[in-house]
Amino acid sequence: MEPVEPASAAAPVSDGPQPSPVAARFDLWAAGYDSSILQDTFYTGLHRHALHLATRANPAPRRLLDLGCGTGRLLRAAAARFPHAELLGVDISAGMLSQARALDAGRRAVTYLRADAARLPLADGAVDVVLCTASSHHWTEPEAPLAQLRRITADDGVLILAHVPGVAAWDLTTGAGGARHQGLRTGTSCLTALLSEAGFRITKAALYADCPVMPTTVVLCARPDTAPRARGGIRLLRSGAAGPR
Repeated sequence: MEPVEPASAAAPVSDGPQPSPVAARFDLWAAGYDSSILQDTFYTGLHRHALHLATRANPAPRRLLDLGCGTGRLLRAAAARFPHAELLGVDISAGMLSQARALDAGRRAVTYLRADAARLPLADGAVDVVLCTASSHHWTEPEAPLAQLRRITADDGVLILAHVPGVAAWDLTTGAGGARHQGLRTGTSCLTALLSEAGFRITKAALYADCPVMPTTVVLCARPDTAPRARGGIRLLRSGAAGPR
């Protein structure tokens, strides 16, 4: 598998995604983002949990991507677990990526790309392990990002998606056309149905609830489904049930 260079993006960083409210908000937060109390109380544990699931799914990936990588905290933890993997980080915020590159100075090289989740500058099937933790609720519409994740995930790859349910507007849809969102009532979030529609098969589901000041997070492990099957119930495990973190 050929290395991914920044030039493989659809356009240079300066001509990248047009400014969006989400990007602008995170650009403002970037300088002080890692000093937030949530880093230690929420994100560190959630990242550890996601990386544990990724290790069980594929202990030696060739390429690992963190979508919505922010300042690169998860990728720096991933570097220790996957010393031979090529590490990629994608984020829509130029400010967050600037912080990530500065924090990575002198460390193992990580390729950072600025891109919208709905338009990922990666080849089909290019990634063995895809991680997306607590950023999917920022998507305006989930269908395009999920289609992109299915496109770039290798046929034998895995997606670890940690989602904060009930925050995004699309996660609260009811009424006409809202049948696909019924999962929210059972704690699985409508992403269970949306992942199936995008071509993924959920293989494991858990609830991460180790942070008292954050909502319970749904953590889903999914693999590309080359033979789509009828939807069934997903039994959720409480945080830690997937194994020691």
